[in-house]
This record gives sequence, structure tokens and C-alpha cells, in this order.
Amino acid sequence: MVMANDGSDVVVRCGTGRLSTLTAALGLLAVCPARAQEPSRAPEYRIKAAFLYNFTLYTEWPADSFAKADSPIVLAIAGDDPFGGELDAAVRGKTVRGRAIEVHRYSAASDAVPCHLLFMSNAQARNLPQFLRQIEEPLPLIVGETEDFTRVGGAIRFFVEGNKVRFEVNIDAAARARVKISSKLLSLARIVRDAEDR
Repeated sequence: MVMANDGSDVVVRCGTGRLSTLTAALGLLAVCPARAQEPSRAPEYRIKAAFLYNFTLYTEWPADSFAKADSPIVLAIAGDDPFGGELDAAVRGKTVRGRAIEVHRYSAASDAVPCHLLFMSNAQARNLPQFLRQIEEPLPLIVGETEDFTRVGGAIRFFVEGNKVRFEVNIDAAARARVKISSKLLSLARIVRDAEDR
């Protein structure tokens, strides 16, 4: 898969297919193989980095989550970074509704806020319920990969199914983050809600 960095459309290659609209790119990413059998994790995390960029395109944050009209969208990674340079490459030179995108890395989730989108490593995600009780609004859109991530309050969880990267969205968690997620993005997701006993 190759992403264009010209600041306009996302161009994705997977096998022999090529799509140049953002909506089509999202659709292709949803079925693009993760190639988990390869020793390198790069192909899987290249796809996930592209998803994170597309999440910014299809999500609207409330105006008061930005200090100024041109403040950047901040993507934070808490804990171990599985992306390497893939996330930086996915957002380099891109803007979303006139805002630049910045990627920041932190050892702990508590150090990462305030931010707009927070990717929690698996080790950090184990403390997600405690983290949610401690932080104040505005909450970031929180993304992770652990099995129960969206059931305990995370907003978006990546998972691999049939050797393909997919994602689910907890609409309760998105509401707590006061974000509006496009129906186009939701149509590609598995929709879940908070666990009853959360």
C-alpha cells in the first residue's frame, strides 16, 4: 500500500487495486490484508496509520477543543509506538479543514492529554478505566487494539479478522468525547456500546 503525500487525495495500492477518493480508500483499507504472517509488523501498522489519518478526516471535534482557529489536530501515542515512522508519513503535509496534524509520543497516557486523538499501546490500555476516571474534559477520541478496549470505554478498536484490518466504534465513548463521526466512517465499522457493567 502506498499513500500519496500531495495533501489532496489518498491513493492506496493493495495488490493491483488503486482508488483515489477518500471514501474509496477507506473502503479498501477495511478489506486490505494485514499480512500478519510476515515477520515485520510494518504492513499492518501502515494500514492502521492510514486509518488514523482518515479518522481525522471523518471526525469533527468541538470548536472549544482547539485553542485557536488554526490550532493543529494533535494525534498522541501513549506507551510503546508500534507505528515506527508510518504515522508520521501518513499525515506529513496533510491538513484537515485548514488544520495541520501533529504527532506526539508519550510514555504514559496521562501525559498525552490534552490531545484530539489518543492511541493507547496495549500496556497503557490495561489501565483505560482508571485513566478515564482521572482525566477531565475534553476527552480525546481514544483508539486501541486490546480485545475489550471499546467495552471498557475506548472509542475505536482495531482488530484483525480474516487477515484483514478492521475497526469497531463505541458510540457511547464517541459521545463522551463530544465528537461527531461521519456516517461514512461508521458504515465501515462494527458498532458497539459500553459494557453493561462498566
